Amino acid sequence: MIRNITISVVLLLITVQAFSQDDHYWTQQFGAVSTIMGGAVIAGVRDNTAIYYNPGALGFISQPSLSVDANVYKIDKIFIDDGLGNGVNLNSAQLSIYPQIISGLVNIVKNDHWKFSYALLTRHYANVLMNTRYTNTDFDPSMVEPNMKFIGALDYTNQLNEQWLGLGVGYRINDQWSVGGTLFISYRAQSYQMTNYVRLVYKDDSTDFFGSANNDRNLKYKTFSGLLKFGVAYQTGRWKFGLTLTTPSLQVYGSGDIQREISIIAIDTAGGGGGEVVMGRQTGISAKYKRPLSIGLGVEYCSAKTRIALSMEYYSKIKIYHLFEPESNPFIYPESADTGSTHNKLESFLHVQNAANPVFNFGIGFSQDLSSKFTLMLGFRTDFSSYVEPEEGDNFLHNSASWDMYHFSAGVSYHQKRNSVTVGFTYSASPAKPIAPNNDLVVPVDFTGNPVVYAQSFGLVIGYTYYFPK
Repeated sequence: MIRNITISVVLLLITVQAFSQDDHYWTQQFGAVSTIMGGAVIAGVRDNTAIYYNPGALGFISQPSLSVDANVYKIDKIFIDDGLGNGVNLNSAQLSIYPQIISGLVNIVKNDHWKFSYALLTRHYANVLMNTRYTNTDFDPSMVEPNMKFIGALDYTNQLNEQWLGLGVGYRINDQWSVGGTLFISYRAQSYQMTNYVRLVYKDDSTDFFGSANNDRNLKYKTFSGLLKFGVAYQTGRWKFGLTLTTPSLQVYGSGDIQREISIIAIDTAGGGGGEVVMGRQTGISAKYKRPLSIGLGVEYCSAKTRIALSMEYYSKIKIYHLFEPESNPFIYPESADTGSTHNKLESFLHVQNAANPVFNFGIGFSQDLSSKFTLMLGFRTDFSSYVEPEEGDNFLHNSASWDMYHFSAGVSYHQKRNSVTVGFTYSASPAKPIAPNNDLVVPVDFTGNPVVYAQSFGLVIGYTYYFPK
């Protein structure tokens, strides 16, 4: 009886899922000034980051320049208390250093109404590493199964890097109106690996029982795609307004590899036992990643020394689709394992689903000139999750990414005739959120509690801009 119970519990390993930070559109911001202003610059952006925030404002930029902005240090922390059972937590804390954006404005034609820009930016970046061990090597009467010795482990890695190359053009119609557009070429690469195993020994008066289960998943892919962003900027007196539209992406290439293995062994000293293995692997298969339509709106009020700005952006829904959809045809041993609940999962054994709910974010920015050389800036922005629970319960890349983030920022700029330097700090946090438990280590662990997920991030942002002579 205990063997049957244990095998049925271990089969729940099939439902282990992953964690992703790619369900948030406003996590990454671009340019030190724009980042510290909470991204609330759709209306008032007048530097090189207009190529991303509002290409319509490019026509209002009077001086060509080169800018380099980076997250010099960024610490991302994810905590899942009781993530694998009461007292068995999952945590990730990673230090990252990467460029936000390298951008410039050039004069290609002598007509001052036309402005041309270029940029290379890090659109999405994630580096999540989690691992945990649970060991009970003594028969413990306080455990759920007091006659059991147990070892369990989970190792998880999810790394994402998405780079956008942008070419923008703006045309100033008059002193009040300017329009523009940007063509972005995107390269996206993601690598994910999860290894989970369980080993247990059970003793009773008549027999000893040994059980083992493995659940290994590995995938990597890359895609190339393009999208367009259009913008309009209007200014009058102390007011500035901005409107943008970003098209869904059009993919031109996508390829990846995927591998998955589930194995279960159960034996006892009375001569009973059994097990099964399910394995699948596909290489060089088609991969597809979609991005939503988005519409942005901004307004800004400027006095002689003060800026107050508000921006908002709406992202459309993306219906469930397959990032990977290969013919699984996994290897199964013994053939009798191709029955019951396992059989229902074999068609989608190597499938990976993705989707997105509609999202509405907003940001508020404040700027105050302290002197002719120093400017103080503050910002706040929301970063709501677009997470959609997949139809296929054993999806790879998503699980608890439904948390909402809130970002706070502060910094200062130092201005000179030919250059400016900006330094700022960012803090991001998500409220604690109850989530459904993973049942990986359920046999020996008290699962009476409910897991809770929350996240924090700390960042140092530095930006430098050099202004070429007009």
